[in-house]
Amino acid sequence: MVLSLITLAATVPLLATSTMQLSDQANNTSSRGETEIKTQKCNFSVRASRRMSPKRRQELADRVLVLRDGRLVLDHKLYGDYHPFTAYFLPYPEKSYDGLVTTVNDENFLNWVYIESSTHRVKHGIRAEAEPQLTGPMGLVFSRDGEKRLSFEGWEGFVVVEEEPGQWALYFDRDDNGLGDKAHGKPVIEVELIRLDHKEKAGRT
Repeated sequence: MVLSLITLAATVPLLATSTMQLSDQANNTSSRGETEIKTQKCNFSVRASRRMSPKRRQELADRVLVLRDGRLVLDHKLYGDYHPFTAYFLPYPEKSYDGLVTTVNDENFLNWVYIESSTHRVKHGIRAEAEPQLTGPMGLVFSRDGEKRLSFEGWEGFVVVEEEPGQWALYFDRDDNGLGDKAHGKPVIEVELIRLDHKEKAGRT
C-alpha cells in the first residue's frame, strides 16, 4: 500500500513525538535509578588505574577504604581494626551540588567527606570542619559494564600516597600533576574508587 503525501506528512510528526516521549521516559527512569543508587549506603574498593604498572596494580589488589584518624585510608578488609568507609550522597547545605557523608561508628553517626584545600588529602569531619574545605560536587561515573566509580568536581582524579611503608592514604589530584610537591616525594598511585553494595558487619541485626 502506498501512503499519500498528506498521510505521510501527518504520520512523521506522530512518530517523532512518540520517539521523543519514549526517550524522555527512558531518561527519567535512568535519572530516578541513579538518584536511588546515590542515596543508598555503599562501600568502596580501590583499584590502581590501567595507566599504572602491573606491579602497582597488584600492590593495591583487593583493597578497600576505611576511616582512620579523620582520613580515608586503604585496608585489606572492611571490618578489621578500623570503621569502613560507608557512604551515601546528600545535598550539601546551602550549595547547589551533592556532597558525600560517611558513617563513623556503629551508631551511624555521620561526617561530611571533603578534600583538604592545602594538602588535597581526603578527610571526613563535622560540617564546621568541612565547610572551609572542598566539599563537592561529589558524584558517580556510570560505566557501560555497570561499574560505578566515585568522582569529584566531575572527574576521577583520585590517587593514593604511601605516607608510611605499606600505608596508603587517599588524596585528590585536583591540579592533575601527580600532586606535585604535595606528595613530598612519596610514592603516588592513580586509582579508581569502585562502588560496592553496602555490607553489614557480621553479627549485626
